[in-house]
Amino acid sequence: MIGRFGRAVAAASLVAGALGVPVNPAQAAPSPGGEVEPIHLAIAVDESGSLSDDEVRQERIAAASVAIAELSPQSDVTVFGFGSNAGNVQAVDPNRICELAAGAGAVARDAMVACVQDNIQRRTGESADTDFVAALGQGVDTLTRTPDDRRRILLLLTDGQLDVRRDGHYGSTPEGRQREAEKEIRDRILPAAKDGGVQIWPLGFGDDVSAELLDVMAAQSASARCSQGKVAPEARLVADGAAAVTAMMDAFVKGRCLNSKPPQQGRIGKGERIELSVTVPAIATDGAINVTKGGDERIKVKFIGPDGKTAPATGTVGDTTFELAGSGGLVESLRMRNPASGTWRVELTAPADANPGTVTVRAVWQGVLHTVFVLDPPSPRAGETVSVLMRPQTRTAEIGDPSELAGYSFAAQVSGTGLNQPLRLADDGAGADEHDGDTYYSASFTLPPTATGSYRVVGTAVGPGVDTDRQETTFRIAAPGPQVRARILLDARTALPGAEVTGTIQASNESGAAVPARIVLTGVKHDGTVTALPTGITLAAGPSETRFTLTVADDAAPGPAGGKVEVVAADGIVGNAPLALTVLAPPSLLERFGLYLLAAVVVLATLLVVLLLARRRRRAAIEVKGLAVALHEDGRELPPQLVAPAGTRFEFDVLVPDDGSAPALRRVSAGSDRYRIERGTDGSVRLFVPDADTLPDSPFLPLAPGAVVPLPRHPRLGLRLSGRTTAPAAIAAPDDATQPLYLSGRDDDL
Repeated sequence: MIGRFGRAVAAASLVAGALGVPVNPAQAAPSPGGEVEPIHLAIAVDESGSLSDDEVRQERIAAASVAIAELSPQSDVTVFGFGSNAGNVQAVDPNRICELAAGAGAVARDAMVACVQDNIQRRTGESADTDFVAALGQGVDTLTRTPDDRRRILLLLTDGQLDVRRDGHYGSTPEGRQREAEKEIRDRILPAAKDGGVQIWPLGFGDDVSAELLDVMAAQSASARCSQGKVAPEARLVADGAAAVTAMMDAFVKGRCLNSKPPQQGRIGKGERIELSVTVPAIATDGAINVTKGGDERIKVKFIGPDGKTAPATGTVGDTTFELAGSGGLVESLRMRNPASGTWRVELTAPADANPGTVTVRAVWQGVLHTVFVLDPPSPRAGETVSVLMRPQTRTAEIGDPSELAGYSFAAQVSGTGLNQPLRLADDGAGADEHDGDTYYSASFTLPPTATGSYRVVGTAVGPGVDTDRQETTFRIAAPGPQVRARILLDARTALPGAEVTGTIQASNESGAAVPARIVLTGVKHDGTVTALPTGITLAAGPSETRFTLTVADDAAPGPAGGKVEVVAADGIVGNAPLALTVLAPPSLLERFGLYLLAAVVVLATLLVVLLLARRRRRAAIEVKGLAVALHEDGRELPPQLVAPAGTRFEFDVLVPDDGSAPALRRVSAGSDRYRIERGTDGSVRLFVPDADTLPDSPFLPLAPGAVVPLPRHPRLGLRLSGRTTAPAAIAAPDDATQPLYLSGRDDDL
């Protein structure tokens, strides 16, 4: 990792090395197999003595963030610090160069973060001088050592300006040394960088930066070639090291032809937990979510996908492959192949003794799109007009949401004998495009009358962060004579897992004889997602129609099925159409049985209301509120009269004093097992007596309104019922008469 390719850095030898490697400038090469294009990346970090400790820390964060955010595992990355030869150290120390080789995995990416943290720092004996010749020479030399057509990107981070006045390598006088170094940069290193296809993205921070020289570095280096055209490197000046972290990632995103939104940031304190979120679009096939920890590497990070599940550090879940790097450092990066689209949440938890600081989360991504065309007719005649149709798709799915494709455009190039025509593909419902906003992009072209042989169609996507795999769709000109052609129609465009969709093949067979053919599905998102029956059909002579059925697998994932339906005869494809079928997400239990559940709830609610009303009626029928009882002795009513409160029973007692005073009624608490009044279900009023007065023939005495009923064992005493003698229609609210009423006299129970 450290110093493997290092050697002593002298300005003359670095420039010679940069000039001596023959390399072709990097072009926007096709992405083989839909994989993200690997690159050569170098990051030069100023570590001269003019930097503060915090500025050096921010430089480490910036360099490590970019180094492990690189999307292709086949890229190589080099990070090195530079100063000058004016002190007791070399401008670039060969033993402190951090390198990440092509094909390196998570362990090596972790080691890269650790290497940057350990080696990008001010050194003892370091002067405040800055040698851009050494930095640029080391970067160009590193990036051009391998002769291939990969992108070559050099990011240079500095807080100063060229100063080699004390470095004897450049001459005998301070002024002469400055002039010689500037000449080396302008006349030798920058031309070598441009010839070698090296982009130089200088980034300066602080107040002592030479903007003019940084502008020259950027302007005279090679340009990036992205899908939307040429992107020229540019120098950028920011206020401080913290802003440099974002600015360096911005430069990397532009030079790498990626896409990214500004970082989300938050303040985290001791023992706190915060959550930040980023969005990964459906068009992304490769991406990384980068987290900077605000200066405390002990902060724990959790990446939570759009499905609410925590992403693993490594491994594959569904279509997505994960690789986490830097978990013990100031920077963490979760690299993903085929990331799930949607909102990703990042949860950060600080230890109780954490250093408070600002944390950031940022997603960078690229979409390598697959373009497969459907031609109608698939084997056209010379001079015939041909419609071409394409839906952009990633490695795992077609993109069916038009909002995900806003800001992107699609084109095709048709070439062959007598024809080399660019096509603008549109999804506007006009011309060859049948439906507006269905993400099927269409165009048409007319073959020359003399067309013969094979032709090819190559599609391209244009927009920030996208590239195409440049796959070719080829077709041959049909021979003169009778033709067999088929048109494929589907009866539905959506289906649930396990469902069937029917369709019709409308054929025109001019051959005069029946033609055997097959129904073939190609390019479906996952094998077995959709199957067709019957597979073998016969196209009768003349016009005919044949019905067929598509069956969606029970475990089919939601989204566009992708691919196309072909009718293939012995002489080739006689008809094709996009498999414009979207698999819907299985309905939830609520969605599936919602009406039944609603009906059940209504029935239960109705039943409950009926039961409650019946209970109220039953209770109302036996309600005793308003019944009044009075004690009679020898036909004379004795006070007080007691009135029953709300309820279904009313309990009271009869007091007979020993001193000869008048007997009386008094209230008692419920459950006292004394005299009580209740109603029967027929509305009659019943008097229940204590156990001591148990009746021989019935458990109660009937109380009729106005009649005096003698009490057992006390024939001189009786009870008379009055008040509301009929049951109320409904239960009235309880009144304040529920508290026991105690009259004067003795409490002897009879």
